[in-house]
Amino acid sequence: MVTVANLEDLAVLAAQATPGPWFVRHLDDDHCMGAIGISTAPDDGEAPKMSTFHGPGPELIAATLIQAPPYVVSKDGRWEENARLVVALRNALPELLRLAAIGARLEADA
Repeated sequence: MVTVANLEDLAVLAAQATPGPWFVRHLDDDHCMGAIGISTAPDDGEAPKMSTFHGPGPELIAATLIQAPPYVVSKDGRWEENARLVVALRNALPELLRLAAIGARLEADA
Protein backbone atom coordinates (compact mmCIF):
# COMPACT_ATOMS: atom_id res chain seq x y z
CA MET A 1 0.00 0.00 0.00
CA VAL A 2 1.24 3.47 -0.85
CA THR A 3 1.12 5.91 2.03
CA VAL A 4 1.19 9.69 2.07
CA ALA A 5 4.79 9.43 3.31
CA ASN A 6 5.62 7.25 0.28
CA LEU A 7 4.09 9.88 -2.01
CA GLU A 8 6.12 12.60 -0.34
CA ASP A 9 9.29 10.51 -0.76
CA LEU A 10 8.49 9.98 -4.44
CA ALA A 11 7.88 13.71 -4.92
CA VAL A 12 11.29 14.46 -3.37
CA LEU A 13 12.98 11.87 -5.61
CA ALA A 14 11.25 13.30 -8.67
CA ALA A 15 12.35 16.83 -7.76
CA GLN A 16 15.96 15.70 -7.23
CA ALA A 17 16.18 13.69 -10.46
CA THR A 18 16.88 15.02 -13.93
CA PRO A 19 13.71 16.74 -15.16
CA GLY A 20 11.61 15.06 -17.84
CA PRO A 21 10.61 14.34 -20.41
CA TRP A 22 12.85 11.34 -20.85
CA PHE A 23 13.23 9.28 -24.03
CA VAL A 24 14.50 5.84 -25.09
CA ARG A 25 17.67 6.18 -27.20
CA HIS A 26 19.15 3.51 -29.47
CA LEU A 27 22.95 3.70 -29.51
CA ASP A 28 25.98 1.68 -30.63
CA ASP A 29 28.50 0.29 -28.17
CA ASP A 30 32.21 -0.33 -28.82
CA HIS A 31 31.59 -3.16 -31.29
CA CYS A 32 28.58 -1.59 -33.07
CA MET A 33 26.28 -3.87 -31.15
CA GLY A 34 23.06 -2.38 -29.87
CA ALA A 35 22.97 -0.22 -26.78
CA ILE A 36 19.81 1.23 -25.29
CA GLY A 37 19.86 4.33 -23.15
CA ILE A 38 17.51 6.70 -21.40
CA SER A 39 18.01 10.31 -22.36
CA THR A 40 16.61 13.82 -22.10
CA ALA A 41 16.89 14.08 -25.91
CA PRO A 42 14.70 12.07 -28.26
CA ASP A 43 16.11 9.32 -30.44
CA ASP A 44 17.16 10.84 -33.76
CA GLY A 45 17.58 7.50 -35.55
CA GLU A 46 21.36 7.95 -35.93
CA ALA A 47 22.43 5.40 -33.23
CA PRO A 48 25.55 7.37 -32.21
CA LYS A 49 28.60 5.39 -31.15
CA MET A 50 29.06 5.71 -27.40
CA SER A 51 32.87 5.51 -27.50
CA THR A 52 33.35 8.56 -29.72
CA PHE A 53 33.10 12.24 -28.98
CA HIS A 54 30.02 12.23 -31.21
CA GLY A 55 28.22 9.93 -28.80
CA PRO A 56 25.00 10.57 -26.94
CA GLY A 57 26.44 13.40 -24.84
CA PRO A 58 25.49 14.68 -21.42
CA GLU A 59 21.80 14.07 -22.01
CA LEU A 60 22.23 10.31 -21.40
CA ILE A 61 20.77 9.44 -17.98
CA ALA A 62 20.94 5.64 -17.81
CA ALA A 63 21.40 2.51 -19.90
CA THR A 64 19.46 -0.74 -20.03
CA LEU A 65 21.79 -2.41 -22.54
CA ILE A 66 25.51 -2.11 -23.25
CA GLN A 67 26.65 -5.38 -24.84
CA ALA A 68 30.31 -4.85 -25.70
CA PRO A 69 31.92 -4.68 -23.30
CA PRO A 70 29.07 -6.35 -21.38
CA TYR A 71 28.50 -3.65 -18.78
CA VAL A 72 24.69 -3.66 -18.82
CA VAL A 73 23.05 -6.85 -20.12
CA SER A 74 19.93 -7.99 -18.26
CA LYS A 75 19.53 -11.74 -17.91
CA ASP A 76 15.98 -11.74 -19.26
CA GLY A 77 16.79 -9.73 -22.40
CA ARG A 78 14.08 -7.17 -21.74
CA TRP A 79 16.32 -4.12 -22.15
CA GLU A 80 13.95 -2.37 -24.57
CA GLU A 81 10.95 -3.07 -22.36
CA ASN A 82 12.84 -1.92 -19.25
CA ALA A 83 13.88 1.33 -20.93
CA ARG A 84 10.32 2.01 -22.08
CA LEU A 85 8.99 1.36 -18.57
CA VAL A 86 11.50 3.69 -16.89
CA VAL A 87 10.79 6.45 -19.42
CA ALA A 88 7.01 6.03 -19.16
CA LEU A 89 7.07 6.09 -15.36
CA ARG A 90 9.33 9.14 -15.19
CA ASN A 91 7.21 11.05 -17.64
CA ALA A 92 3.94 10.05 -15.88
CA LEU A 93 5.20 10.57 -12.32
CA PRO A 94 4.16 14.22 -11.84
CA GLU A 95 0.58 13.47 -12.90
CA LEU A 96 0.48 10.22 -10.91
CA LEU A 97 1.63 12.08 -7.80
CA ARG A 98 -0.99 14.77 -8.36
CA LEU A 99 -3.77 12.19 -8.70
CA ALA A 100 -2.52 10.22 -5.68
CA ALA A 101 -2.54 13.41 -3.57
CA ILE A 102 -6.14 14.09 -4.62
CA GLY A 103 -7.07 10.53 -3.66
CA ALA A 104 -5.30 10.84 -0.31
CA ARG A 105 -7.19 14.08 0.44
CA LEU A 106 -10.51 12.47 -0.49
CA GLU A 107 -9.80 9.49 1.79
CA ALA A 108 -8.80 11.80 4.64
CA ASP A 109 -12.06 13.76 4.24
CA ALA A 110 -14.22 10.61 4.17
